[in-house]
Parts: sequence; C-alpha cells; structure tokens
Amino acid sequence: MRRRAVLASLGACATLAGCRGLGSPDRTAAETATPPACAGPGPRRVELGEIGTLPDESEVSAAVSAERTRSTADAPARFSVGLRNDGRDREIDVTDDTQCHLLNRGKGRSDPNGLRLYRAGDAPADRAGDCWTRDRSPRDSVGFDGYGCGRHAFESGSATATTYEVWDDYTVDGYLRPGTYRFDVSVALWTETAGREGETNSEPEAVDWWFELSVSAGGE
Repeated sequence: MRRRAVLASLGACATLAGCRGLGSPDRTAAETATPPACAGPGPRRVELGEIGTLPDESEVSAAVSAERTRSTADAPARFSVGLRNDGRDREIDVTDDTQCHLLNRGKGRSDPNGLRLYRAGDAPADRAGDCWTRDRSPRDSVGFDGYGCGRHAFESGSATATTYEVWDDYTVDGYLRPGTYRFDVSVALWTETAGREGETNSEPEAVDWWFELSVSAGGE
C-alpha cells in the first residue's frame, strides 16, 4: 500500500523506496572531453520521471515537486525535494543548509552522469556563458569535501526540504543531453534521541530512496 501523506509545500508525495545499486559509467576522460563552450544553450524541459516507494512501516514520506520545468538562458529548471516524518520523534543526519542537505556532495550527481543538482543559493559562480554548466575544463573525477553531518531533530509531522537548480554536469560531453537521469537519496535515522552527552547506543536506520528527472529538447 502506497503512503499518500502530503507535503503541502512540496506537491504530490510518494513513499520511499529501496535503492538499487548505482551503475554510473566512468566519468568522461579529460583527453576526450569537449570544453564547456556554450554560446547558445537552447531551451530544455526537465520533468519529474519515476519515483521510488517504500513499505508503510518506514513511516517516512518523500516528495519531489517542480518549481520550474524550463531551462533557458534566463533561469535553470528547479525542483524541491523533501522528506516527512510520519512516525514518532526521531533524529536525522540531513537538514536544509549549505553542507548537509539531502543531495549534498556526490549525491547531487545523476546516474548516468549528465546532470548536477545544486542547492539554490549555493550554485557555482563560474557559469559558462548563458549555459547552466561550470566554466572549467572537464576531468575524469570530481572530489568533494570530507566533512561529517551531525544529528538533527526530525519531529513527528515535520519535514526537511531543499530546492535545487538543475545544472549540466560539466565533466560529460554535450549540454543537458536529452535522457532520463536518476538521483539516489540516502539518510540515517535514529529512533532514540541523543542524551545529554550527545551519545546514544542505538544504531541508525538507513533510509534509501530515488527519483528520476527526464530532459528533453525545447522548453515550450
């Protein structure tokens, strides 16, 4: 039975799903990549594709809603992604901030490679012309800061959500290539809140979920 809890600020909800293993191809090699020269990006339409489901006993709902489905020189496509706690008070290792949002670091890269989701307000400043891609030479690997995310209150009925801009992955040839791209979300949940010393013996529960974005040429 699918959970139908609604996140008012996020649009239609779907329940969380078990996540299949990633199957991303190798990043484009630097010696074969095309520099991100983009004088005229051309409009694209980015729409929500399939989303995962999870048994009701997870007591967590997920939602993805489109805030803007057109990607043009004036503005990128934008989506809001969030989780809601339909169970008792818990703690979670994500929150809507610069570092520990739902799709932080490598989780913002699609499978297969081609799209990159940046938290609105934290998008790169080195934009290539009118394109929503980084103005730097492609390379065969991308590093991310090695920091940890703490535990945050996830009270019953509360939600954590983040709005993302859809950018091209500058390490891959082409610009916002038409196709279907998957994003995997994985968070840790603690059913016992931390004590006065900030510690608890409980092990976190892993919650895995995924959704897809579909890119097509044009944007009318």
